[in-house]
Amino acid sequence: MSRFNLKKGDRFSLSKESGLNKIQVDLTWKSGADLDASAFLLGADGVIMDDADFVFYNSDNRSEPWNREKFGSKANWRGETIPVSADGSVLGSPDDLGEGDEEEGDDAGETMHVILNKVNPKVQEIIFCVTIYHTANDDVTFGQVREPAIVITNEETGEELCRYDLKENFSSETAVEAGKLVCNEDGEWEFEAVGQGYTGGMQTLIDMYA
Repeated sequence: MSRFNLKKGDRFSLSKESGLNKIQVDLTWKSGADLDASAFLLGADGVIMDDADFVFYNSDNRSEPWNREKFGSKANWRGETIPVSADGSVLGSPDDLGEGDEEEGDDAGETMHVILNKVNPKVQEIIFCVTIYHTANDDVTFGQVREPAIVITNEETGEELCRYDLKENFSSETAVEAGKLVCNEDGEWEFEAVGQGYTGGMQTLIDMYA
């Protein structure tokens, strides 16, 4: 159980945790939809400084470089590696199709990791998002996604520090900013519960931050 349950707009100071350096960010939900987690590492101007600072399942900046002899195909390479930010501080999640049985209430989710002392000093915010993967014939929105939440855990101790249950009514939205890490005026990291939804899926977020 998390130490703090946050509401929209609340902040949790990571500096209160002595020696905290590695955090785990779990984006969870109960749904049959295919959702994807991603992160944007933003500079002072509110956009990414490098293409690799958009950490998502299809990124070309990964935990291992492309090697045809080892992986055989780009699809295999992406399936067997994880996306990584330009500075190596944010490790993304492999693609989870999340096709559980909604009637059974199966849990789904994706996990990201942040190594705080590796974050580029020019990065001011790290935004964690969830988007719905669309096929040509579906019209799924977050209105069909049940019990979405974001949970922050001290990765080295396994203690859940805080969580934010997104209780907003996202009836038409296909992308949600769940939460973000913010570097405050003292140079310390805080987690903020955001809960902001958008239409247009992942492309809307790319247009905003890239």
